[in-house]
Amino acid sequence: MKKIALHWQILIGIVGGILLGLLCVQFTGGKQFVIDWIKPFGTIFINLLKLIAIPLISVSLIKGVSDLKDTAQLSGLGLRTFGMYILTTVVAVTIGLGLVNLMQPGSFISEKTRQEMLQSFGREVQAKVDEATGVQQTRGPLQPLIAIVPELPENDGA
Repeated sequence: MKKIALHWQILIGIVGGILLGLLCVQFTGGKQFVIDWIKPFGTIFINLLKLIAIPLISVSLIKGVSDLKDTAQLSGLGLRTFGMYILTTVVAVTIGLGLVNLMQPGSFISEKTRQEMLQSFGREVQAKVDEATGVQQTRGPLQPLIAIVPELPENDGA
């Protein structure tokens, strides 16, 4: 039997996940099922990716630099790497801004619905904004570096 190529397996998994998500939302308790039983696996996966990303990038850079025979190649490699970073960033920002301007999210909400939402959630939103402002003011300069490393759950004696 012929094995399915990896890219097809990934695409099948993505489509299957979308279909499962749409199916679960249609049933009573489906959303809670997804939150209780499926979301934790996604959270674990993302935390594992966070955990491995920095060491993987560091080791790749160190290995790449150590394999260079001539140190003059390092400056050219650095310039190409920086150029690719800038290029991919510009492409990503352009795509994002283009899609936002094309789709205009939130423009379909009527003024009446906006006013109802402001009355319902206005206090909650303001409380969150105040909380975020307080946290932002107490953050140190290295907080983004600290946030890169995922937190391990505390052991509650179990």
